Amino acid sequence: MRLRLGIAVALTALGLTASAAAAQEATSGVFSGHGVVKAVAPGTGWLTIAHDDIKDFMPAMQMMYKVKAPDLTTDLRPGDVIDFKIDAATYTIIGVKLVAHAK
Repeated sequence: MRLRLGIAVALTALGLTASAAAAQEATSGVFSGHGVVKAVAPGTGWLTIAHDDIKDFMPAMQMMYKVKAPDLTTDLRPGDVIDFKIDAATYTIIGVKLVAHAK
């Protein structure tokens, strides 16, 4: 009985390790997103975006992100619709394209 329990625990641990490795693997690379600017912190390199699902990376949500270069946010205002590129390893916005100005 103890042997079976030990095997079950070991298999569960291996499964969790494999799941964690798969999740970590999935969070590398650059992904494309689409969303609405909620707040801009000029000069600090932070941008709050309410975005749609980012395929293979994260579900739709509103979140504050670090921006690789503060000049990426220079012309952005709350309410602007944007497409963006995000580095999944660091959760950093590395590119922004204005789709439409706030209404």
